[in-house]
Amino acid sequence: MLTKGNLMQPISSRARRHQRRHRKRRAQALTTGQGYHPNIIFFTGAGLSAESGVPTFRGKEGIWHHDENWRYSHASSLDTDLAGFLAFHNQRRQTMLEASPSQAHYLIAQLQPKYRVGIITQNIDDLHERAGSHGVIHLHGSIRFLVPKGFRNSKYRQPWYKDVKMGECCPCTRSQLRPDIVLFGETVYEYQHARRWLCEADTVVVVGTSLLVEPASSLLQNINPGACVYYIDPDLGLSSRLPFPGELIVDGANRGIAHVLELTMEKMA
Repeated sequence: MLTKGNLMQPISSRARRHQRRHRKRRAQALTTGQGYHPNIIFFTGAGLSAESGVPTFRGKEGIWHHDENWRYSHASSLDTDLAGFLAFHNQRRQTMLEASPSQAHYLIAQLQPKYRVGIITQNIDDLHERAGSHGVIHLHGSIRFLVPKGFRNSKYRQPWYKDVKMGECCPCTRSQLRPDIVLFGETVYEYQHARRWLCEADTVVVVGTSLLVEPASSLLQNINPGACVYYIDPDLGLSSRLPFPGELIVDGANRGIAHVLELTMEKMA
């Protein structure tokens, strides 16, 4: 369930099994000379999209600086102020559609044809996809889709082409359509999928996240032991809440990603 705070959770036995299997497969490939292609996972947050002009939540000009915006991030607003909720998220979607992918989005996308690259994002925008990335795990949902209120299920998902209005209903459930995004108090359905990717990662690049929203922060505890981990953020204070040991690069997303890719390619050469 999506919550605020940094409440670390114990690593499950299933996650440990995935980690052991990955280490075994890697050792076998290296021993037999079959060749091994490392898994590179990017874990991205609002700070990455901020460099495209999409407002963050907690920044100086962040969305949550206005109290009325904060409540529309909660599932309860679907019942207490549905019209306001739809208007707020229609505007957020428009802002995201007007933004363009940043240099960092393109750098990540350019790696996918050459290496085994996975992207897990907390962002609901489609900037990764517009930069050319594919197979992105959207932990918190996406502005590309709508679902019926009370039925957040891929079975009922439909494309979001224009502003959604009061009275627009799903023909299957006859309930109001809403954005397919995860609100505070709702379940993060992609959690298990993302956890498995991290369990099998060889390099993890965490960029643009405050590490203050659960379960995303605890998810990073599942990184495969022995993986090379980089955190990119302009906030030096992030060093006090890293969920997994790694190197903190105090910089913005564009320059930070370029620097990390240099380091990573050198190690893989």
